[in-house]
Amino acid sequence: MAVLLENITPPENGWLDIDVKIRANIRVSGAAARRQVSLFVTHHIADLLHGETPHLVWSEQGTSWRVPVALSSPSKGRIGTVGAIDVDVETGTLNITDALLETLEAEAQRLAKNAAL
Repeated sequence: MAVLLENITPPENGWLDIDVKIRANIRVSGAAARRQVSLFVTHHIADLLHGETPHLVWSEQGTSWRVPVALSSPSKGRIGTVGAIDVDVETGTLNITDALLETLEAEAQRLAKNAAL
């Protein structure tokens, strides 16, 4: 598992000094977030999509699991990543917008076309 700190712009060169203290009540596990994302994309976009191993992300909006969404097929296996969905670590709420759904669907169609499914 990786922990990502968003919206930090490091200097081109020289010292980078970051003091971090993050406090989050993780009530939803990474595995549970992955299952939630898999169920959502399978039911709302395409049955060949699924969630992969999430990363813990801290941003100004809070702490979440960032779950990559991948396209796979029974005959070709994993084809590629189409995007990611953030899941709140405390509530399990999926951070999904119409724009994100359109992006995931468009990228899945592009990858499927290139893979000749």
